[in-house]
Amino acid sequence: MKSSWDGLRRSFIERTHALNDALSRTAIADGDDANTTRASASSDDDGTTTRDDDDEGRRATTPGALLKRALRRGTKRATPTRETGRYADADDAAEDATRRRTTAATVTRGTTRGTTANRVFVAMRVIGGDGACRGRRAQTMSRSTRTRAPVWNTTRDLRCEARFGDALCVDLYAGDGARGVERATLIARGQVSVQHALANEGAEVAVPMYDKLERATSPATVHVALRTRDLAETRASKRIFYVRHGESKWNEAQRDINIANMMRFDHPLTLFGVQQAQALGGRAAVACSQAQAGVLVHANVTSTSPPTMSPPSSPSSPKSRSPSLMVAENEGSELCESYGRCTTCYVSPLTRAVQTACFMLQSHPLTVQGVMRQVCLQSIREIKGVGGLDTVGIEQGDGVLDRAKKKLAEIVNDQAASRLGAGMAFDPNDAIGQWWTSETDSDNAQDVEARIYDFLETMRLHDADDAVIVVGHSLFLQQLVAKIIPKADDGAGISGSGATRVSPDPFDAFKASKDPFTPAPATTSSDPFAVPQRSTVGPDDIPFVPSTLAAAPKAARIENSHNKGKVFEKLINQKLCNAGCVALDVTFDAYGRATLENASLLFGSKFV
Repeated sequence: MKSSWDGLRRSFIERTHALNDALSRTAIADGDDANTTRASASSDDDGTTTRDDDDEGRRATTPGALLKRALRRGTKRATPTRETGRYADADDAAEDATRRRTTAATVTRGTTRGTTANRVFVAMRVIGGDGACRGRRAQTMSRSTRTRAPVWNTTRDLRCEARFGDALCVDLYAGDGARGVERATLIARGQVSVQHALANEGAEVAVPMYDKLERATSPATVHVALRTRDLAETRASKRIFYVRHGESKWNEAQRDINIANMMRFDHPLTLFGVQQAQALGGRAAVACSQAQAGVLVHANVTSTSPPTMSPPSSPSSPKSRSPSLMVAENEGSELCESYGRCTTCYVSPLTRAVQTACFMLQSHPLTVQGVMRQVCLQSIREIKGVGGLDTVGIEQGDGVLDRAKKKLAEIVNDQAASRLGAGMAFDPNDAIGQWWTSETDSDNAQDVEARIYDFLETMRLHDADDAVIVVGHSLFLQQLVAKIIPKADDGAGISGSGATRVSPDPFDAFKASKDPFTPAPATTSSDPFAVPQRSTVGPDDIPFVPSTLAAAPKAARIENSHNKGKVFEKLINQKLCNAGCVALDVTFDAYGRATLENASLLFGSKFV
């Protein structure tokens, strides 16, 4: 038995290219479909038959047996494709025409020991009992190994229904996941039987990783969870309330042409940015209250004052309104009600976004009930250009929220800052290790498209809610919309803007303004949680930061344009105002391709 194992090791080393073809690069290639080809029946090279304890009588599924069969299958090289585990090509869907179920794999976390790699990512593939690759290879984004415990929390569609006789092959690579396995180095490989992984569906399973089949040491462990679902139950649509952060120190420095202040890392909000975030949350809360009470019958919320049960004075009668206006009114109410039902806010780990989310959500109806949660998502951090130091992070994990409090204390006071995020569960999620792009690097087109894909897959597979709030940045929003707008020939697309719908493989191909809705000054306190000094103040009143401006409260407008192409074009070519909100209605097909169906500016937002 030892000689057979040594022979397998030598075969592994000598035929690395064949193994990579079989387990990593093999795609659903034209004229050579690995999913429909079956290997001839044969016994293992050593003449033995191996059985799974929980699957007696089935074909051997030990690492040696499956790798041998994969090696035999790998002798015929697959047609080279640039398949990096992203969207599936429509032409590759023939073999999936009758498929009704799929398996989603979630890579949660891992541990690395003895590796010198700075960044690692995981690639996964289902291997059948005959050694044939099934479905499509899926991979995660890269994670830093500085903590020796990278966190992915990434869910991917394996594009097949994994069966009990199959195994999930898990590869750990050193390199940049956005550039694919072709430019990465295979560190270790492991596998787990599908039967074992699905025995407790959705639960974490530890997969030991081995280097070149050396069982003496395991350089890493990757934790995965499998879940089988009907395609009909896969998320077909998602409403994303995308919020741009309030005015930051960088925005202020840019306006004042203060180069020294622009050259800092991870800028927090200014006091005015805090006011903007709270004002947005206040207007949204009023809109939700009025929609719930049946008061919101048109696209404007009357003011930031408490809602009343009487409808607006104009238009005076529903009969006097045009059909187009009535459509806009119904959409406005539905949007507000949908926003009020959100229980999750995905937030960029950059300080200005975390602070914006905290202040905006303190007025959300479900924050008061204690069910709102903030979840960091590193894929939605701002796109870094050359010299863009404001996109470079400083803290990770729970330190992300701690830094937001610390920077707030510099403009208010310690006691007020300590209450930032109160009533909300904060989950650092994947903001572990170096989640940002370093100061000496920049994000290229591949990086951006990888992050857009990761974000959309999170929306489709990882989050079960039909609507979520996302607090992020302007450049990421522009690139996201540019990738998911409809085709130009369907009446809603954009012509002449250079934007195209997201391709089947999205890796083929990227003025600061004062907010007019800042509330009038009510007190001279510098506490952003202070309640305005009014004789009628109640426990449920919305706390606003006192403003230094004398502007009166404005109406919170919900803009529903029936010229969707024009709105899409503005989202791509202009910036959403600081503390602005836009509702994006996104649909997904069976292969995860996303299309933007509608976009609406909410709560007084505008383009700048």
